[in-house]
Amino acid sequence: MSSGIVLRQDNPVARSKAAKCGVAVAVRTDWALPWQRTLFIAPNTCVPWDLLAVGFDFLARWDVAAPFWRTGVLATNVGTPAERERTARIMHDLRVPVYSHELLFVSNNQAGQALVSTWRAECAQGDERLAFLRALYIVKPTFCVLPRLWLADLAQRTHSDEMARSRTRERRGEPLIRVEVAPGRYVQCHARDKEQVLARFQRMGQGRRHG
Repeated sequence: MSSGIVLRQDNPVARSKAAKCGVAVAVRTDWALPWQRTLFIAPNTCVPWDLLAVGFDFLARWDVAAPFWRTGVLATNVGTPAERERTARIMHDLRVPVYSHELLFVSNNQAGQALVSTWRAECAQGDERLAFLRALYIVKPTFCVLPRLWLADLAQRTHSDEMARSRTRERRGEPLIRVEVAPGRYVQCHARDKEQVLARFQRMGQGRRHG
C-alpha cells in the first residue's frame, strides 16, 4: 500500500531524510491525497523520521493521526472569542485538547478525504486549530492521537542519548577501586561513585539495626 509525504513548503533537508527512509515526497500547496497513506508536514515542523513507518501503519486502523499540540492548552485557550463561540456551537464543550495538524497522517478513504475538505472549508472562519477540531467533530473519523513526543526535537533527544552512551563507555574504561563499606568488608566501584556506595551501605546498615 503506497505511502508518501506532502511538504507544504519545499525543504531539501526533509526531502533528503525522506529519501533515506525510502518514502516518496511531493511539494504541494493543495490538500490532495496523492497516496493511500499521506503525511502532511508544515514548514518548521520537527519530524520524527524514526517513527514514520509506525505512523503510516496506524492508518491501517485509523483514518487520521496527529499529535497533541501543547500540554495544558485547551480549545478555550486558542482563537478569538467569535471563533471559540462558533466552535462551541458545534462541539458544545471547549474543554478539550487541541492537536498539531502540522504533522498530519491521513488515509485516502472517505473519512480521510472528508476530514481534509471539511477542515480546509472551516479554516475560512479563522483559526486553523479550532477549524481542525470542528472538522473532527463534524466528520467523526477514527482519530489516533499521537503523544506530544512526536513533535520533540529528535536531534536533541539523540544528542542526549549519545551523551548517556558516552558516559557509559567512559565508565567501562575507568578502573575500579576497592572500598571498605564495613569492617573487613570491601566492594569494588568507580572512584566517582565512592561516596554514593558508602552512603548506600550506611543506610542498609541503619535499616538492619532498626529492624
